[in-house]
Amino acid sequence: MFRVLNRLSILLSVLALALLSSCNDPDLVGVDLQPASEQPNVGVIDTFTINTYTVEEDSLVMWSPLKNLLESPTLYLGSLDDPYVGKSFAGFVSQIRLGNTITSGTFAGVTTPDSIVLSMNMRAIVGDSEAVHNISVYELKQDLYTDSSYYSGRNYSKGDLLGHVQLIPELVDSAVVGGTKVAPQLRMALDTAFGGKLMREYISNPTTFSSNTNFLSYLKGVVLVDSANGTGSILTMPSTSSFHKLTVYFSGNKYYEFLIDANAVRFSYFKHDYLPSNTDLIQDNQLLVSSMAGLKDSIYIPHLKELYANGPIAISKAELVIKLLSGSATTGFTNHDNLLVFGSDSLGKNTSIGDALESTTYYGGSYDATHQEYKFNVGRYVQQTLRKVVENGGKDYGLFIAAAGSTSNARRTVLQGGTSMKLIVTYTKINP
Repeated sequence: MFRVLNRLSILLSVLALALLSSCNDPDLVGVDLQPASEQPNVGVIDTFTINTYTVEEDSLVMWSPLKNLLESPTLYLGSLDDPYVGKSFAGFVSQIRLGNTITSGTFAGVTTPDSIVLSMNMRAIVGDSEAVHNISVYELKQDLYTDSSYYSGRNYSKGDLLGHVQLIPELVDSAVVGGTKVAPQLRMALDTAFGGKLMREYISNPTTFSSNTNFLSYLKGVVLVDSANGTGSILTMPSTSSFHKLTVYFSGNKYYEFLIDANAVRFSYFKHDYLPSNTDLIQDNQLLVSSMAGLKDSIYIPHLKELYANGPIAISKAELVIKLLSGSATTGFTNHDNLLVFGSDSLGKNTSIGDALESTTYYGGSYDATHQEYKFNVGRYVQQTLRKVVENGGKDYGLFIAAAGSTSNARRTVLQGGTSMKLIVTYTKINP
C-alpha cells in the first residue's frame, strides 16, 4: 500500500532517480514538496482533452450475505420525475415473519379481522414532499433466500393485490396508533379478506404457523409498487424498525403482529425511464450521477500516453477536478456529499483503482461547497495506466464517476463535463 513519504525521503528519492537510471519504478507516486517552477525536472500539465459521457450504471447488489455484513439495506418507495435524469421508480419486496407464538387461543376461533395494517417507519423523502403517492401491495409469488444475491433491476412475480392507497407521506408529525403518538410511519390498510385468509389457515392447518420455515412457504412475502404524481418523490425507510410489521386487528381490542425484522429478506428494486440524451452515447458537456443504480459518467483521456512522449516519468499528483452545474441542486434534488471514481474493464464494468485504497485525505471525492466541485487524486491510476499502455502495450478503458451510497440514498448530481473538467498532472522526469 502506498505511504506518504516525508519531505526528506522524497527529496532523496528524486535525487537518486536522477543519478541512477536503473531505479526507474514506474509506479512511484509522491507528493508536492515545493512549487513545480522551483523543482528541477518537474512539470505540470492541465490541458488534457477529456471525453465525457453519461451512461447507465450496472445492476447493483441489493441483498447478499456479504453486503448485509457491510451495510443494512435501505428501502425505497416512490417515483421521481427529475428534469435532468428522467423518471425513476422504486419499490421493494419483503418477507413477513411470525411474531409471538400463535396458539389455539390467539384468534379464539375468529375468522374475520376488523382490519389488517402494513406499517413501515419512514426516514426521509427526496423530491416533492407534497406529492401524492399511489401505493399498491401485492402478495409475492416466489421464494426469497437469505444466502442468495438479489440485484437492483430484477423483476418479481406478483400474486393477488392485497391493498392500495393514495396518500401524502407525512414525516413531520407523529402518527397516532391506538391513541398513542408514535414516530412518523407509513400505514396502509390491506384487504380484510387477506387477514381472514391468514386466520382461517391457522384453524385449518396450524402447522403453517409452527415455524417461520413453514410460514414463509405459505406466505412468501409482499411486493410494494408506487407511482407518485407530478415531480413525485422517493421515500426512504430504514432496514429495521419496531414499526416495520403487519398487524391483524380483531375482536375490538385484540391484535397479532407479524414482523419485518432483521431476519426477513427485504430489499428494493428500481426501474428507470431516462431522458434520451442520457443514453445516446454522445459526448456530453452536462453529466449526470444518480443513485438507486441509476446513471454514472464515463471519462476517457485519449492523449494520456503522451506523458511518456519524452521518456518515463514519476507522477507526483494527478488531480481530477469536476465542477457542479450551477443551479442544479434545488429543493428536493440534493447533490451527493461524496462521489467515487472507478476504473473500467473491457466490458464497461466498474473496477477498483489503487487510489481508492488510500485515505480520503489523499483520495478526495467530497463535495466542496465553497468552490462547488469535487476533486480526486488519481495519481496511481495515471501512473499504472501509463505503464500498462506504453510499456506493456495494453489498453486504457477510462474511468467512471459514480454515486457514493448508490443503494443507501436517492440523490443525484449534475456535473460539468468536457472542457470544464480538468486533469492536473504534476510529474518528475525519471531520466532527464
